[in-house]
Amino acid sequence: MLQRYDISMDGEANRLSIKEFAILGQKSQKREYFEPTNEKYFFTHKVTYDGDTIRAAISKGKEALISELRSDDFFPIRSCVEIIVERVIELFEGNSDSFSEVTFDDQSLFSKDDE
Repeated sequence: MLQRYDISMDGEANRLSIKEFAILGQKSQKREYFEPTNEKYFFTHKVTYDGDTIRAAISKGKEALISELRSDDFFPIRSCVEIIVERVIELFEGNSDSFSEVTFDDQSLFSKDDE
């Protein structure tokens, strides 16, 4: 499944938001070149966090931040949440804009040898 996560930091409100989108349907297996940014994503979920809580988790390390971000309603797979954590840290350290986008294809976890 193709997923996109829009991660944004609202400094004035001291809030981090993560919106989750997915492509509902299958991509054509016959196409050699596939560009996920050209596909139509559908909004599936939004989570919002207090900025101070996220800063405290960042100070404790990546595992603490992963635990803080994940919930019963929002539980990205490990390889995806690791990318999200990197982007969240960048936002809070001021190394990027107040917005970041992550596109993830879970089929990338399977190698051609497994098919």
